[in-house]
Amino acid sequence: MKGLSISTSLVAALTTTILFKLLDFFHFIKWNPIGYAKTFQLLKESNVYIKWISLFFIIWGVCFLLYYVSLLFAKIPVSITSIAVGLLIAVALEWIILDTDSIEKTIKRISIPFICIVIVGVRFVMESAIFHSQDTPLGK
Repeated sequence: MKGLSISTSLVAALTTTILFKLLDFFHFIKWNPIGYAKTFQLLKESNVYIKWISLFFIIWGVCFLLYYVSLLFAKIPVSITSIAVGLLIAVALEWIILDTDSIEKTIKRISIPFICIVIVGVRFVMESAIFHSQDTPLGK
């Protein structure tokens, strides 16, 4: 089960990172996905590729955590849970990144393609986790 969680989260992180790069390239988002590196002294002067690779590892860790957290929601349909969790994650990330005063200002400036990518990524991880747990239960 551990190998499946690592490979599933790896694919989800790689796909999400590539799609974030495409969102940034075509200016679908008003912020830079690697803009977080300005706050860290270690990454401030590093190469752009290092920043993207570190973003990939951060997303990989989040996907790995989400894989095991989604096993708690195994009894609820994945379509409902993934939309709710993905929307919550996307809005929270945009609120933190855009640094707005209220949730209303965040909703007005939110990026629909960003929300879609996050929801699809969450759906992939949750669906895979629940399928793998039903195929090979943790108790075996």
